[in-house]
Amino acid sequence: MNKTVIAMLFAALAGAAACSHDPPRNPEMDRWFGRPASELVKVWGPPRSIVKLEERRLEYKYPRPDMGESCVHFWLMNRQGYVIGHRQDGRCG
Repeated sequence: MNKTVIAMLFAALAGAAACSHDPPRNPEMDRWFGRPASELVKVWGPPRSIVKLEERRLEYKYPRPDMGESCVHFWLMNRQGYVIGHRQDGRCG
């Protein structure tokens, strides 16, 4: 391969790497990490549903029509009952 082709491949790879990034963090949601599920339920109310996952983890489901018609927020709890993650599905915003 000549130097031009190598340079073009390198530029393409660098561009692809620049486009892949973590989603923006939400400080309001991040503050719940490490807190007991009981505190979350006091503030957010009872979840619409609770799904049992592998390793005895639980996922709490909260529809959020106030944030969008299809917005659903999920909280992930570890087996000890503490928040270890969150995510949103649908159009929230």
